[in-house]
Amino acid sequence: MQQSNEIEFKSLLTVHEYKKLMEKLKSKHMDLQTNHYFDTARFSLKALDASLHVRERDTFELKLKKKKGYTMQEYTLPIDEEVFKSIKETGVIPEGEIKNELLPIIGEQKLNNFLSFTTQRMISHYKNGVILLDKNEYLGITDYELQYESRNYQEGKQEFIQLINEFQIQYKKSEKKVKRAFNAYKQSH
Repeated sequence: MQQSNEIEFKSLLTVHEYKKLMEKLKSKHMDLQTNHYFDTARFSLKALDASLHVRERDTFELKLKKKKGYTMQEYTLPIDEEVFKSIKETGVIPEGEIKNELLPIIGEQKLNNFLSFTTQRMISHYKNGVILLDKNEYLGITDYELQYESRNYQEGKQEFIQLINEFQIQYKKSEKKVKRAFNAYKQSH
């Protein structure tokens, strides 16, 4: 299992801003992934600003994200398709560190796959960080997002401001993907 901390800065984009960035950055590194989000019936993870999902590409990863200060603690466990199917069917994740991190939050509650979220991502390097340019589709909605990941909060914040100024992006506060999707889910149910 892998554990890491992320420092990221985000802005929602208009479709025009997204297309402009795609054209200017012209990165060859593209990624398509679907994140299958899980929570309890009472949304115990969401209540604590945590999220659990299985990231599906050519491979599968179980990911738990928990907020700690300015960073997100991220736990990642490679799994196979059979384990993914088992989690969806039983609501139980495999024994290990992620389960140990979840137990204080959810106890014995079962997990439900309440929605899946597909992201087409372009990845590009910028200064000392990484630009992630996303087109997201969930529950019939398409949105666009700019993320900037850095190893240092102050340096990353300054570089993110330079980035949006350089590309003339109007900053629009961006909630986490799972939160936007959850809000759309609530409105549809």
